[in-house]
Amino acid sequence: MRTAYFLMLPGIHMLDLAGPLQILATVAELGLGKLAVRCVGPHSSVQAFQGVELGRVGPLPARLLPGDLVLAIGSKMTDTLTRSPAWRDTADWLRAAACAPDRPIVAAVCTGAYLLGDAGLLDGRLCTTHYAHVGRLRARHPRASVIDNRIFVSDGNIWTSAGVASGIDMALQLVADVFGDEAAIRVARENVVPFRRFGSDPELDSKFRSRSHGNALVHAVQDAISTDLAVSVSDPSFAQTFATSVRHLSRVFARETGLTPKQYQLALRMDKARRLLEASSLPIDDIAGQCGFASVQAFRSCWNKAEPMTPGEFRHARRG
Repeated sequence: MRTAYFLMLPGIHMLDLAGPLQILATVAELGLGKLAVRCVGPHSSVQAFQGVELGRVGPLPARLLPGDLVLAIGSKMTDTLTRSPAWRDTADWLRAAACAPDRPIVAAVCTGAYLLGDAGLLDGRLCTTHYAHVGRLRARHPRASVIDNRIFVSDGNIWTSAGVASGIDMALQLVADVFGDEAAIRVARENVVPFRRFGSDPELDSKFRSRSHGNALVHAVQDAISTDLAVSVSDPSFAQTFATSVRHLSRVFARETGLTPKQYQLALRMDKARRLLEASSLPIDDIAGQCGFASVQAFRSCWNKAEPMTPGEFRHARRG
C-alpha cells in the first residue's frame, strides 16, 4: 500500500473521516510502513455535516499506482448531494480508477457505499453499510448483496463498513492485511482502540481477541509470546525479562485477558496450526515444530482438546 486517498464530499461525517484517517496515518508515524494519506475530492474544501469547514482538499488523482487505497467517506445522504455534478463526477472517477489493471483496494465508510454502488462496484458483491441505510442501499442497488449486522465486509478488493466507529475497525483490518498483524496491534494500541466483532462476524484471531486492554506490561508479554511461540512462559527467566515474577505476571495477565500466559500461548499456537493446515502441505511434524510445540505428541494432545476432527480431517474439510 503506497497512498490512501480519502474521498471527501459535502456533508461528510467527521468520525467517518477522522477514525480511519487517524488509524492509517499512524502506520507511517510509528515507522511501520511508507503509507501516505491524502484527502481528495471534487471541491477544494467541504463543510462537514457537523458544521466544520474542511479545507486543503486535493483534486482527484489522475491515476492510481499499484497498491493504492481509496476510501469513500460517508456523508449525510440527501437528494441534492446524490444528484449533484460533484457526486456524478466522483462516481465516474471511481469507476475508472477501480477498473485499472492493478485493481486498487476500494473501501467505503458508512454511506460511502452509495458512491461505490453508483460507480457500479457493488454489483455481485457482498457489502454492508450503516444499519439505517441497509434497506435503502438494497433498493438502490438490487444487484448488490447487502448484509446487515456486520461491522465491515470485504469481497475481493471491495471493502465496506457500517460507518461511524466501525470505520476504525475496517482500517485496522486493512493495516493487518497489508502490513501484518503485529503492525495492526501496535496501531490499535497507539490509538487506544480494541479489535471488535459482533453478530455473525468471523471470530477474531486469539492475538487480537485478547488485546482489548491498556496494560503495557501485558502487551509486552503478548508481543514476546507472539514473536516466539516456543518460549517457556512458566520459566522464571521469562518473567524476569519483564522485571517481575511468574506468579505476579500470571495474575496480572489473567486479570487483563481472562487467560493465563500458557493458555494465551496455546491459543496462538492453535491459530497458527489451523492456518498452516489449511494453506500448506507441510507434514504434521513440521507444523508442530513451527507452532512451538516440543513434540508431535504435545501438538496432538492440544489439538484433540480443541478440535473434533483430526489434523488430517481438518485439512481436507477446509480445502474442500
